[in-house]
Amino acid sequence: MRKFITALWALMVAVIAAIIMLVPFVPAAGAIIADFTGFMEDNLAFAAIAALILGLSIWLFLAQFRSTKPQMPSSVVLQVEGGEVRIALAAIDTLVKQAANQIKGVREVKTSFFRRNEGLGVHIRTTVSTEESIPNLTSLLQQKVTEHVHNVSGIAIQEIKVLVENVAVGIGNRVELR
Repeated sequence: MRKFITALWALMVAVIAAIIMLVPFVPAAGAIIADFTGFMEDNLAFAAIAALILGLSIWLFLAQFRSTKPQMPSSVVLQVEGGEVRIALAAIDTLVKQAANQIKGVREVKTSFFRRNEGLGVHIRTTVSTEESIPNLTSLLQQKVTEHVHNVSGIAIQEIKVLVENVAVGIGNRVELR
């Protein structure tokens, strides 16, 4: 709806700008504008249309400053005995990738975070190998990530959503250090 109203507003402004632009080139433009304004003086419908345009303008102006989705913070705050500890989402991203790299069959991991109730949720997009069962692999991935992040940082992840974006064919030249 907002895009439709914005498009309608842009069209109205373009028509008004075209009319104003033509005034110096049309000899009778002054008389036409004077007749039009005289007609508008006696017509309340034009006052209503002008009020609608004004209201639409104010609404579009204010809508540009309103965010449609809540902003994700850049860190998670833990309350500890001595005060508070902030852990950046970049650090949690590293922990998620560390846990994922420990699982045989997980090739690539990309993460993003979201709010979940009063906690943190993680979207994991991954590529897996064909040797492993995808349901078992993703379940293990969720479990390992939850445990690793909690053990290292003390942060309990509320939900992990996994999207398998691709399946890697063959083992390739991957070297695993144990």
